Amino acid sequence: MMQTGWQPGLWFVALVAPVLLFVIPGWVLLRCWGESARLTWLEQAALASGIGLALYPLLLLWTSILGLSAGAFYAWGTAGLGLIGVGWHLLRRSGSWRWKAGRECVQHSHRWSLVALAGVGLTLFIVRLLIIAELRIPLWGDSVHHTMITQLLVQNRGLFASWQPYAAMETFTYHFGFHSQVAALIWLTGMSTPQAVLLGGQLANAAAVLALYPLALRLGHNRWAGVAAWLIAGLLLSMPMFYVNWGRYPQLAGQAILPVAIALLWYYLAAPRPARALFVLTACIIAGLVLTHYRVAIFAACFVPAYLVVMGGQGAWRALMTKLAVLVLAVALLILPWALRVFEGALVALMSAIFVASTPGSGLATQAEAINAIADHRLFLPTLVWYAMLGSLVWAIWRREQGLLVVAVWWLCALLVVNPQRLGLPGAGTITNFALFIAAYIPATLLLAAPVGWLLHRLRAPAALAGITVVALALGLWGGTMRLQDLDVATHALVQPEDLRAMAWIESHIPEDAQFLVNGFFSHPASVVGGDAGWWLPLLAQRPTTLPPILYITEQGPRPDYVPWINELYATIEHLGIEHPTTLAMLRERKIAYIYLGQQQGMIGNPDPTQVLDPAVLQASPHFKLLYQQDQVWIFTLQT
Repeated sequence: MMQTGWQPGLWFVALVAPVLLFVIPGWVLLRCWGESARLTWLEQAALASGIGLALYPLLLLWTSILGLSAGAFYAWGTAGLGLIGVGWHLLRRSGSWRWKAGRECVQHSHRWSLVALAGVGLTLFIVRLLIIAELRIPLWGDSVHHTMITQLLVQNRGLFASWQPYAAMETFTYHFGFHSQVAALIWLTGMSTPQAVLLGGQLANAAAVLALYPLALRLGHNRWAGVAAWLIAGLLLSMPMFYVNWGRYPQLAGQAILPVAIALLWYYLAAPRPARALFVLTACIIAGLVLTHYRVAIFAACFVPAYLVVMGGQGAWRALMTKLAVLVLAVALLILPWALRVFEGALVALMSAIFVASTPGSGLATQAEAINAIADHRLFLPTLVWYAMLGSLVWAIWRREQGLLVVAVWWLCALLVVNPQRLGLPGAGTITNFALFIAAYIPATLLLAAPVGWLLHRLRAPAALAGITVVALALGLWGGTMRLQDLDVATHALVQPEDLRAMAWIESHIPEDAQFLVNGFFSHPASVVGGDAGWWLPLLAQRPTTLPPILYITEQGPRPDYVPWINELYATIEHLGIEHPTTLAMLRERKIAYIYLGQQQGMIGNPDPTQVLDPAVLQASPHFKLLYQQDQVWIFTLQT
């Protein structure tokens, strides 16, 4: 069974590894752009983290094109080259570096903001690690395929096609940026995969907040705007912290890159003659974002029309369009090998079918719009925050703050892209409102943090600055205690300690090629998802099951009818029951000899408590024999 415990000393490694893997290589690349020297060191660190995160999917993609699978060298080589680059740079320019850092620190007004940034940043980072201290396995159903993809990257030393031995899928077309980052973490530290996914997810959670600093500073014209951004997104709002319950870590990783990509794109578009290094950095980080999360990349693309509308006046359109055309071409070339590979799976066909079926006025379009509706905006941001965002926007218009207007129009464009039916266009449901609204903390933070910078821009009184610092730190501590309450294991944990003990028993007592029937239910008519730890059996007990990860609907299986073939078994059980002769014949035909019922009894995320495998029915049936029972974990064998 996979090792799942936290090893002694691992926390120290977890603090050092992200700096070695992401921040240092990203900073070396950022410093290739000469103008970056004018940025504060915190801006550079935030930008470097996003660049470093975007680096790994590009490395894996282009080395695979060259026929290379570098494995651990992706991590050790990148970290080592980064350290060499830092050493070379500091030796070459140590005088100017020391002077700049010292200049920032001796200014009294900046000193207090740096104290506040240090306290708030440390708090949000510690809280994100503390909340997973007692977890051993990532939560919710998405974590199944995220852990599986990461494990396959590690085992194959890079990109792969076949999902064996964990699932019978023969293509891999899912975005893999987060998984490549976690694989690098494993190669550098030797963590177990579930452990690394948990830690990597929380590092992405922290990075998604830290990456907002450069944009907040640009919009608020003051470091206090950066303090407010970290405080609001990191500790006062439930998003993005709540992502830990869902395991939606690739979206978080995308949102850690997104603000950095927007900042570099903003620099690129605003520069009269952008430097070649800035052009390359911008193209690479956008390409890395595409490989990390397709939907978040679409959100990033929505920035372009917003910038053109707000900033493209005074005859600048032609120059901007030229810059954009060259940039789009560069990004397209960088992601072209993966774009071609995506057509090997079923993702494009699935999205096309949804797009065609969602023509405005059709029954399917109405159904998609109903499913995609946001029932309560308070699930994502408090009502007060929505009103405060509106007030901030009004103030920005009055102050003629074009930057904040760009942010507002940017997210309005994203809202229209997610809801094309509002413009009479097809495509409703291809991107969900849920995916957009759980990212609403980004515009909310920027719209609320910028006015803090405006208000405190001229403040110089030491007593007032000290008081504001104390308030910020106190709010951070209070928010940290609130964020520690966001974890909801009872609702979202598929795997319990009782399941881990059962997995160990399976490895010792059940043949390696034995296939298990596990609890599953239809999340929608096209796909089945798991409701307890049985979904994790391939990873935690190395035994195949009847239920592949949810991505089976977007990948090619070993047979043309793979998706309906998987669904047929669960539909038969749902309609006829487990003891029906048709069901029993199907189980024997598919060589399913064992049944696993997890501690959660198939109830996690399941809206219908009647659609689970009932241990009482199985125990009373002559067709099944009980092999193992501890607490609520049951293992049966099908009698021949």
